[in-house]
Amino acid sequence: MKTLLTSGAAALLIAGAPLAHGQTAGLSSSAENPEITVTSPLLHPSAGLMNDHMHEGGEAMIGLRFERRRYSGENISGTDTIADADILAAGYTVRAQSMEMDMVMLDLMYAPSDKVTLMVMPHYMWHRMEMVGIDPMAGDMDMGMSDGHSGHAMSLGYGQTHAHGTEGFGDTLVSASYRLMQDRRVRAHATLGLWLPTGSTERKNADGTYVHYMMQPGGGTWDLEPSVTVSGSQGAAGWGLQGSYRWRTAARNDAGFAFGDKAQVSVWGSYLLAQGLGATIRAEYEHEGSIGGHYDGPHKHSSPADRQENYGGDTVSLGLGFNWLLPVGTRAPQLSTEIVVPVHQDRNGIQMPQDWRLSVGLSQTF
Repeated sequence: MKTLLTSGAAALLIAGAPLAHGQTAGLSSSAENPEITVTSPLLHPSAGLMNDHMHEGGEAMIGLRFERRRYSGENISGTDTIADADILAAGYTVRAQSMEMDMVMLDLMYAPSDKVTLMVMPHYMWHRMEMVGIDPMAGDMDMGMSDGHSGHAMSLGYGQTHAHGTEGFGDTLVSASYRLMQDRRVRAHATLGLWLPTGSTERKNADGTYVHYMMQPGGGTWDLEPSVTVSGSQGAAGWGLQGSYRWRTAARNDAGFAFGDKAQVSVWGSYLLAQGLGATIRAEYEHEGSIGGHYDGPHKHSSPADRQENYGGDTVSLGLGFNWLLPVGTRAPQLSTEIVVPVHQDRNGIQMPQDWRLSVGLSQTF
């Protein structure tokens, strides 16, 4: 074991050597302890976590990140699957059968000092959803009036499917991280993020009704998201903990609703497998509140995704990721990837379960 740790520590220093000149690295020394410790970015969490690290004064970073979320299968209510007959009895004639959500995010970071790192992250989103009719008595694409909510209730024929999608710029995150402490083994920083409502909340279907809430690119509210991150390393191994809370500062946006607040906690471990390659494992807990308010214009109530009480809940997930320092140039760019799979879902109302989440990122520090 001692030999393994010694080899891992050597790999850490070798992998971190080119980083001491600008790649994301933490350096610490003091008069009492002149030893300089290099913290390899290979020990950071993979692409699925934001605001997880800081930069040294004068460093800048540009990164591009892609994320895909996949939802499908039998709908669930709480922790249990719910049969189509029960969804129909609850007053719905259509349910979601599958959905994919893609995001492309641009990470722009700059550290004006060793204590402060600033970030701006705009992103673009795509949503694709497939609905299926669950009412055995429904005719082919029967259209009827809604139940007094200024919309239309579209009823697909039993077993018929209908696919639709939206896309557009999402909300933009700007944040500032402040270093609380940094020594040879432990680092901590606090971040205050502000979500700017740059994404649309008024995407509509071809018939003029609002799309499902989850398919809007933006949230339409100014959101505050504070977080605290503590991490450390010992030789070739690393660990970390982050907690965050996204607070929607308004009860309603211009379209009449607001997504629920979101709390997240992540715990991770990491290990240097070889020079230029690290692996991470992460556990994540997320709680999201249901939607407040409702659309103030024409909208459907024919599926669970049309009703605000069918949003939010609790999810526990496990993720496995890898970080690579690519052998390109004098300052190696970093390629990161992570696959996250829910192991426990307790959803409000009636919802599709999430299957998995994939994140891939490429970053370069200057």
